[in-house]
Amino acid sequence: LSAVGVQDGACLQLIFDSRAGRELITTSADRTAKLWVVKSGECRRTLEGHGGEISAAAWSPDRSVVVTASDDRTAKVWDAESGKCLRTWDLCAPVTSAAFSPEGAQVLTASTACGEHTITLWSMDTGKCIRRLRGHSKYVVCVAFSPDGAMLLTASADRTAKVWTASSGTPRSTLSGHRGIVFSAAFSPDSSLICTASGDGTSRIWAAQTGECLRTLEGHLGGVKCAVFSPDSALVLTASEDRTASVWSAESGECLRTLAGHRAGVNSAAFSPDGLLILTASADRTAKVWDAESGECV
Repeated sequence: LSAVGVQDGACLQLIFDSRAGRELITTSADRTAKLWVVKSGECRRTLEGHGGEISAAAWSPDRSVVVTASDDRTAKVWDAESGKCLRTWDLCAPVTSAAFSPEGAQVLTASTACGEHTITLWSMDTGKCIRRLRGHSKYVVCVAFSPDGAMLLTASADRTAKVWTASSGTPRSTLSGHRGIVFSAAFSPDSSLICTASGDGTSRIWAAQTGECLRTLEGHLGGVKCAVFSPDSALVLTASEDRTASVWSAESGECLRTLAGHRAGVNSAAFSPDGLLILTASADRTAKVWDAESGECV
C-alpha cells in the first residue's frame, strides 16, 4: 500500500485515529475531508459541506466525532460514523486549525483575523464560546492541547509559538527564535517537550515548562510545514516544502532518515499510534505510507 488515497485538490493534513491507528482523516483544497481505512486504503466517508478548502481536522478522543477548520470562515463538527454535520461555528475569518481537549469537552480554534477573535475556546456541550486568547501580533496558524490537558499551544505568523494555561487562558511563555512563520507546534506525548516547524526551513525542540529552546533541527531545503513527535517521544518527524519528510533524533537533533517520493511539497506527516508507520500528505494530491524504521514507502 503506497498511497492511502487521492483527492481532487492538494492534500493539506492527515490525522491518525489516536487509539488504534486503523483510520485516518485527510483534509484537502477540494473542500472535503475524507475518512480512510489505513489497511485497505478505502475511503470510508467523505465530509462535504464546507465552502472553502479544509485546512485542518481533528478526531475527538473517543473517535465518535471529527472537527474541521476551513477557509470558508467556519469550523464544523461531524458524526464520524454517518458523516452528518452536527454543529457549525461561524467566525469572522478563515479558520486555520482546530483541536479537541484530551477529554473531548472543549474545542480550540484559530483563525487568520488579527485581534480578539484569533483563538477561541468552545464548549462541545453548549456550542458556546468559553474564552478568547489574546497575545499574538499576527494570525494564528495552529493550535493544540497538551496531552495532560494543562496547557494550550499556538503557532503564529508573528514567528513565535505561545504556551498558555488551559484553565485560565493566561500566557505562560513565548517561544521566540524562528526567522519565519511558525506553521505548526506540537507537544510530546508526555507533555514535557514542544516541537515547532517554520518557514525558515528549521524545526525546533523546546522545554514545555520553561520555553527554553533545546535544539534546532536543520537540513530541509524549504520551509517546514509540520513537526510531530513519535509516540515514545524519541523521534521528531518533519514535513517540508522541499518534497520530503525527515525523521530526527529528539535527543541529539541528528537527521536519521529522509522520506523522498512525493512530487510536490509535503504539507503534513504523522506517526501511527504504534510508531511503526509514517504517513505523509502532499500538494501532489496523495498521502503515502512509509515504514518508520527503514524509511521505505510500503
